Amino acid sequence: MADKEEEFPLGTPQEHALICEKHELMPIDVTCEDCEEFICSKCAKEDHKDHNWDTISTAATLRTRGLLKAMTKIKEKDIRQIDEHIQKASQQMEENKKRYESEVLKLQKHYDAMVETLDKIKKKHEKILKDSLERKNADVSKAKSSLEEKKKKVLQRVKSMKEEGSTMTDIILIKTHRELTKFISIDVDYKQRSDFLLRHEGGDFNEAMLESMMGQTFDAEQITVTETDSFQWGEDPICDLEAMNESSCLLSNTEFQNVVQVSKSGKKEKQFSVGVSGVCVTDNNDVYVSDWKNRSISRLSSSGSVSPVFSTAPLAPVGICQTKDGGLLVTLRDTKSEYFQPNSDSRRLMRHVTLTGDVICEYEYQEDGQTKLFTAPERVTQNGNTDICVINTTSKINGELLILSFSGSLKSVYPKQEHRHNLCFTDVVCDSYFNIIVSELQKSSVHLLSSDGEFMRYLLTENQVNNPLSMSLKKSTLWIGDYKGRVKVFHYNPITKM
Repeated sequence: MADKEEEFPLGTPQEHALICEKHELMPIDVTCEDCEEFICSKCAKEDHKDHNWDTISTAATLRTRGLLKAMTKIKEKDIRQIDEHIQKASQQMEENKKRYESEVLKLQKHYDAMVETLDKIKKKHEKILKDSLERKNADVSKAKSSLEEKKKKVLQRVKSMKEEGSTMTDIILIKTHRELTKFISIDVDYKQRSDFLLRHEGGDFNEAMLESMMGQTFDAEQITVTETDSFQWGEDPICDLEAMNESSCLLSNTEFQNVVQVSKSGKKEKQFSVGVSGVCVTDNNDVYVSDWKNRSISRLSSSGSVSPVFSTAPLAPVGICQTKDGGLLVTLRDTKSEYFQPNSDSRRLMRHVTLTGDVICEYEYQEDGQTKLFTAPERVTQNGNTDICVINTTSKINGELLILSFSGSLKSVYPKQEHRHNLCFTDVVCDSYFNIIVSELQKSSVHLLSSDGEFMRYLLTENQVNNPLSMSLKKSTLWIGDYKGRVKVFHYNPITKM
């Protein structure tokens, strides 16, 4: 009966109309569309007088007239949409399976690498033990040969004495016996020198250590960002932004030829008179900037002065960051060729230098030594695993993220070739778990990538950021400057191990 009441609110189609509980003897013959209730005519005039109501028979007639049209809409539009959602769900399941298989493969490769390393270590210890065995047994074998030779000589002398003893003079007999006794008493010392005393003592290890070696499994959805502060700094794009700490940052926009230190509440704290294309705050809170106009790297002092450190001429510096070894990475380009159409003489590269400008290494070509790595290298950062992440702009509306090993080999490119249309990446930072965070201008989004450049999810979308242009991550504080002079500050909540 409960099922019938749910399907037919007024009972079964054969039952008589119900009577209103509020107004005795008044039949329920009206439907209120606003409240979705069946009522009597008095209820309609009293409690529902300002609502959209009609008699049940009229409403039924209107529905009957529109039934064919409604059924056609359901069939042609609603069902099609449901089918599309079903197809998308199937595709998502397949995509999830592929991602699962990819992660399992990564886990297996890591495990195999660990086992291979352990096997090499095991073989090294086995070789040490075997080499010791061979040395010791070589000594023992030599002593054994000496004993066998001694035995042979003793038996020969004993035999000689037995055979010739009766014919020997007393003096010769005594002398021969003395020599034999002395020869037997000479000991062949092999035991102390040749004992196998090498031992293997197992190293300390526990489950936690093995867990750490295997890495971690985490859910990217656990990584969250929550907006905590924001402020407006003019109306021009915030083209450079670098956090000094969790409460203040250095920024520069396209209007002013200077760098300003600002608190996250928007209060100006300090100003430096220099036009920059990149800012770097070292672990010691020293500030280095790329001075595009003067083709140099300069240092900003706490007093507000600007001091050139070394020249990059004739190349112009763009992005700059600190390396894990305490040096600097600087992206550089010539200014003679077209920005997005470098020719064979163009120089577009990244340079690893000391803090005084001594060149350690240059990254300009792929491993074949001929194919150029960059079209227009801009922002750069080094991940905690020593990989180098570079924003490479390829046109006014397109770009890519290159991930290089510290030795310079190209490890991966994000996104894949088929997904690069109208994606303009503007900045890149990395968190303490080696995840990569990339800002994208055109679609107003911030992408969260794994350390090897695989897309995991959107960290922020256009509902939270508007045309992000510059970023900085300091511990758990993520700063984002946008195209219209807005700076937003977020609390970045990293992953927890599952």
